[in-house]
Amino acid sequence: MIAAAEAGFSPWALLLGVVLLVANGWFVATEIALLAARRARVEELAALGDRRAQRALDALRELSITFSGAQLGITLASLGLGAVAEPAVTHLFEDWLGMAGLGDSAAAVIAFGLGLALVVFLHMVVGEMAPKNLALARAEQVAVAVARSFHWFVTILRPLIVVLNGAANLLVRVTGVEPVDEHNLVHTPAELQFVVAESRRQGTVVGAEARVLESALSLAAITAEDAMTPRVDLEAVPEDATVDAVLDVAARTGFTRLPVYRDNLDDVVGILNVKDLLVRRGAGDQLPIRAIAAVPHSRDLEHLLHDLLESGDHAAIVVDEYGGTAGLVTLEDVLEELVGDIADEFDVESGPRQQGHQWVVDGTLRRDELERLTGLALESGDSETISGWITEHLGRLVQPGDVAVTADGWRLHVLTLEGRRAGEVAVTAPLPSTRSDGTSG
Repeated sequence: MIAAAEAGFSPWALLLGVVLLVANGWFVATEIALLAARRARVEELAALGDRRAQRALDALRELSITFSGAQLGITLASLGLGAVAEPAVTHLFEDWLGMAGLGDSAAAVIAFGLGLALVVFLHMVVGEMAPKNLALARAEQVAVAVARSFHWFVTILRPLIVVLNGAANLLVRVTGVEPVDEHNLVHTPAELQFVVAESRRQGTVVGAEARVLESALSLAAITAEDAMTPRVDLEAVPEDATVDAVLDVAARTGFTRLPVYRDNLDDVVGILNVKDLLVRRGAGDQLPIRAIAAVPHSRDLEHLLHDLLESGDHAAIVVDEYGGTAGLVTLEDVLEELVGDIADEFDVESGPRQQGHQWVVDGTLRRDELERLTGLALESGDSETISGWITEHLGRLVQPGDVAVTADGWRLHVLTLEGRRAGEVAVTAPLPSTRSDGTSG
């Protein structure tokens, strides 16, 4: 029996099994690394002259063939491992068990179980899990390291890989689904926002950098109406105003660009830059009015920013659905959506103030800005601003001292008025120990 076992065992088969095990792990690492690698980082390395990175970039440009090649390699290595390594290990165990005095039948059964268990364990740990974890932890480094050798593997077996990949695509089409072209594997703005949020949570993107990225991806969701100075707050001058009158308005308000109207604010004829007045001082009383573009109130800031940069303008009149002037939006308004408030020497407002669990904010603050500042997401409604939401909530015009309470216990207290809207509003978060009935827990 022992002699038979020795005749069945081949050290070369065992050595081939080790090679196949390593090959399986190599193909797994290649597949996972190329899937997880950041293409931008690989492109950066390729641009620096790294030829291995260029090979990796070539593989990323044909992901369908790349993954099919990796799957072919994994399949061949796994099948070979089962066909060669398992019998070799089984014969080895059978030899050892025979030396221990077990009968032929018992030794054969136990050896088969032990051999299969060992090969499966090594296949899963050494051939699958360990290379997968390594590739996930060092995706770009592994992708670059294996790129050249994997390129030769794909080159040699490309005809077979193309046939197999084509058959797989045909099967996918039979189900009514069109296979995805790797060139279409791009991220949507929503997906990029998720990536930025996750990076912020992990601490890789923080502070102002994270805010700018998140804001830039949100520009398409913000309209000109959201960012504009509303009509009731516009400082404008009539077309026949004198230079001294215009300079008085500029001195009083601190604004350097003033809309110019003919009969009323619904008939804006241009915009006046105070710099032009100073340069032309003494050149006559005619105002140097510049043309100004008009945009619909629904124009999103992403396209509006492109319009302003392309035209070289710094402002545009916002027109409502009835054709009237709704307000004025400037390049500064758009930039403030990206980087936050931009204060200059004429700004007297200090912005939101926080003390403990209370914030004092302007009534014109948008609801999305309030949520970003305090974490309070106001219930649904048609209004965009805090003042508008309180008015909707109360069902009447606001008065100083009015209080609106949200369903989860936040209090919005109107401190002052600006015309018929709320001026300053105190936003107070509910205390963690306070229940909805007002008693302490």
